[in-house]
Amino acid sequence: VFNSTELKDIEFIRSYYYNRLEFVRFSSSVGKFVGYTEFGVKNAEYWNNNPSVLAAMRAQKETYCKHNSEIYYTNVLTKSVKPSVRLHSMTPPGGHHPAMLVCSVYDFYPKQI
Repeated sequence: VFNSTELKDIEFIRSYYYNRLEFVRFSSSVGKFVGYTEFGVKNAEYWNNNPSVLAAMRAQKETYCKHNSEIYYTNVLTKSVKPSVRLHSMTPPGGHHPAMLVCSVYDFYPKQI
């Protein structure tokens, strides 16, 4: 999860699922595994008691997220697409105004424009 290339603004999350149910998750914000089912709690306890597993997961934010967020910002998120604008006059049904202008904007990126 990121909204900038700054490492402090990035959260690394690794979730484990079985039958579409998340049973355990590692979050860099929490710094450890959290279990959501009985099986997940057992796995989280086992992994949290293993310093090498925790160190490897904590390093993922730096090695995986930082690298990939820079690629996305450089190649995707800094780009934009000009909007397509359509302006037309419309008579509102049962309104008190004889006409109104409708401005429709399509096909643009990023959506904050």
